[in-house]
Amino acid sequence: MSNGIHAQLLANPQFEADLLSDIGCRVLASRWGVGKTFVQKHRAKLKGGGAKPAVNAKPTTSVGFDGKRTVQSIRNRPVTMNDARDWLRSSGDNPDDYDIAITATPYGLDMISNRMSARPKPGKNVTPEPAWPVIQPAAAVNVTVKGSTQRVDRVLGMKLALKSADPQIGFRILDDGTIEPFHDDAAMAVFVEACRVMQPDKITILGDFLDLAGQSRWAQEAGFARTTQMSFDRGHQFLAELRAVCPDAEILLIEGNHDARMQGFIMTNALSAFGLKKANLPDSWPVMSIPSLLRLDDLDVQYVDAYPAATDWDNDLTRNIHGTRANSKGSTMAQYVHELPHVNTWAGHTHRCEIVYRTVIGARGVAVESYAANPGVLCRTDGAVPGVHSGSHSDGSAAKIVEDWQAGFGVLYYNETESWPSVYRIRNGKAIVDGRVISAGVM
Repeated sequence: MSNGIHAQLLANPQFEADLLSDIGCRVLASRWGVGKTFVQKHRAKLKGGGAKPAVNAKPTTSVGFDGKRTVQSIRNRPVTMNDARDWLRSSGDNPDDYDIAITATPYGLDMISNRMSARPKPGKNVTPEPAWPVIQPAAAVNVTVKGSTQRVDRVLGMKLALKSADPQIGFRILDDGTIEPFHDDAAMAVFVEACRVMQPDKITILGDFLDLAGQSRWAQEAGFARTTQMSFDRGHQFLAELRAVCPDAEILLIEGNHDARMQGFIMTNALSAFGLKKANLPDSWPVMSIPSLLRLDDLDVQYVDAYPAATDWDNDLTRNIHGTRANSKGSTMAQYVHELPHVNTWAGHTHRCEIVYRTVIGARGVAVESYAANPGVLCRTDGAVPGVHSGSHSDGSAAKIVEDWQAGFGVLYYNETESWPSVYRIRNGKAIVDGRVISAGVM
């Protein structure tokens, strides 16, 4: 990369924001097309030091099974008893209630890993911090919109719906602390911008909004641990962006098989907590449910539950489902139109952009045309999403593979009797709709 391009990159506020984030250097180097050393160098400059960790960084705390509180992450300088006492005070604890120990362990050639630990003194009734992040409703966000949110004229007075499917929002955390997302942030941004530009009457997400790998019955990866809360936070942010750019639209989430993992996990592991609601709010969603944790009521987003039966209808002949079919060697949408040739179907689940039409004979020999459409996905298509074909390297990172998946979104013009579908691909952070390029939003 030339010095001129380097200079442009350093002047890019998004690159600076990434440098100040917790994203791993290797991931940033790949994202921006630069060397890992370049990222390390300029990250250190922005953070005001060398490549070593900042000595004033807030320590990460954890709890062992014996209730012993430990912290490690202050490196390359001695750790004092005052550090340990300040650490306890920052957590709202009285240092005099704990027996404190400090150890230093060699780490690599020239580094020392310092560890502070604190065990409650005998007879002291103190509650250690939880070993795992407590799953709670997503943090509320404020979204600022740049650009028009004015409703545009409709074709022939029809309504407009935009469809997306399978964001599978989720993360894995690698050994070096790098956070690897399953969802495609760029594709999600394109969908948000398409909604802002086109101002649909209705936005439908056709299931598997969250991946919830940590609640799966399938084999677990170490990197799935501690990622559930950040998944709900990212999901709420995405929905908040959609609500901000389309303040008057109807927004629906159709439950998919991945979304249903939360309910199944609670029924299997904490049945006595299943269905619990806030006190004296009998009509509210259960506390440990997708709608509650995503704060859907705050955003006026509807949730259609009970997968695989979860269904929403645009009109009497056009339904929205997540889907149960997955034909790896042919057209899944063709199966839907052959099974229900008198109903139009929008479905996700298979991760492929597709529309299949079929015409059959109706009453008194009248031709009846129907279709089945899949808008594609908003998750990554390069192997990051855990699945049948995915694999991981020794450091826990996902292996790059080619999946027969396509990112995209659907557009539907409809009234009470008509339904006109289209599907548009998203590639390299952009889509082309009616000759207009739609790329990441300007929010």
